[in-house]
Amino acid sequence: MLELRDVVHVFESGGNERLLLRGATLVVEQPDKAMLCGLGSTERRALAQLLSGRTLPRYGSVRSDADVVVLDLGDAHEPDIESYASGELADRAVVLLTGAPPVARTGLRVFGLHGGEFVPATAPAPFAITMVEIDELRSRVEGELVQAGLPARQAKTVARVLVDADARGHASHGVSLLPTYLRRIAAGGISSDAEPVVTDTAQAMISIDACGGPGQVAAESAARLCADRAAEQGLAAVAVHDNNHVGMLAAYRDPFQERQVVGLLLNISGPAVAAPGAQRPTLGSNALCLVTPGPVGGEPFCIDLATGVVAAGKIRDALNRGVPVTEGWLQDQAGRPTRDPAQLDAGGSIPLFGGYKGLCVTLIVEILAGALAGGLVSPQVSKQRKQPGAVMRCSQLFVGFAVGSFAATDERPTVPALVQVLRQAVLDGYGSPPTEPWFPDQAERRHTELAHSAGVPVPTTVIDELGWARR
Repeated sequence: MLELRDVVHVFESGGNERLLLRGATLVVEQPDKAMLCGLGSTERRALAQLLSGRTLPRYGSVRSDADVVVLDLGDAHEPDIESYASGELADRAVVLLTGAPPVARTGLRVFGLHGGEFVPATAPAPFAITMVEIDELRSRVEGELVQAGLPARQAKTVARVLVDADARGHASHGVSLLPTYLRRIAAGGISSDAEPVVTDTAQAMISIDACGGPGQVAAESAARLCADRAAEQGLAAVAVHDNNHVGMLAAYRDPFQERQVVGLLLNISGPAVAAPGAQRPTLGSNALCLVTPGPVGGEPFCIDLATGVVAAGKIRDALNRGVPVTEGWLQDQAGRPTRDPAQLDAGGSIPLFGGYKGLCVTLIVEILAGALAGGLVSPQVSKQRKQPGAVMRCSQLFVGFAVGSFAATDERPTVPALVQVLRQAVLDGYGSPPTEPWFPDQAERRHTELAHSAGVPVPTTVIDELGWARR
């Protein structure tokens, strides 16, 4: 059997590193026959070495036993299926590498390589990915937002949050959101001249009226104020109301790391998830994030998740890339399971994770970040795509706890040290060393490394929509 799991692979070509796979998964069991198509000669050589175990992936795992045969068929080939399905190869797993286009063939599982992932030839025609250097991408996003009317300071904040999500491997909250933001600015749903209004409601509590401006601007202010106030007083809470989409909550981690404050960040969004057994989306795929500061000068440990089985943006990212979503991520407007990402905006819904336990978690976020912080709940939040001229009115709650506030002593282990104990405890639960990632922050770290060395993958559909290909 051949098994690739979450493989990131970079190979050297012409003196430069090239990204070949960016989280690819493929399983070929005996006696399956698979063909990987549309590959250049250097790509075929790199894949042949990887699949046969002569080279190791940058991240992820490749397992291949002695019964796997990997054959390079050249730049174009119409395989004779019988020759690979009979004789000594009949009971073996065979992988064919070719430059031929990915056209479905009887007796073969056929895949094309698109955006660093293996896409079946029977899937909808996939869109290409363009790699953009991270600083250039940030600069381009800022430029688009300034041209749309945002002040330079606000544009810089929004661009930082979007590109940070892409760099950490979460395209759902990345630059693919920019066209939607630009339409909302033009339609008035995002106010380009709004400035957050800050009110101290109590010694340890602050309220921020986002005034319908860019969500990232008010959220950035909330994170900074929460971390500063908690560092000074031991505890602080900041509520934000009348806001727009804030992006990925982990993007606001830096103030908590700098001030050595544990941050609990909560956000409500517009209806996208269905309650257990329900057919229609009536609740938000609400988000919660815990930022735990690491050693001074290092990176914090972040837990960041939505309460749907998957973030809605990951389904739209699949739509941008022209690939079906994972089984179990989505149901259509009648409540039937579907893998068609277009069904989300056609009345479909995302199931909650964990059944009724997931419902409980999303209700906790609704009450704290919605009812308490914003004076509303997710059924009252506007959808940013369907109502581009309306302020979403989503709300957030940021709570900060200063590290060492609770009877700290020199003998007591630090919070970062105890996070390391948890990391080791998870690792110790495996019978043998696990395939990475085995702890929540590992995938983000590997993607960030890759983004800085090989660039950030942006769907070419987004590049085209923004008109960047013509510049």
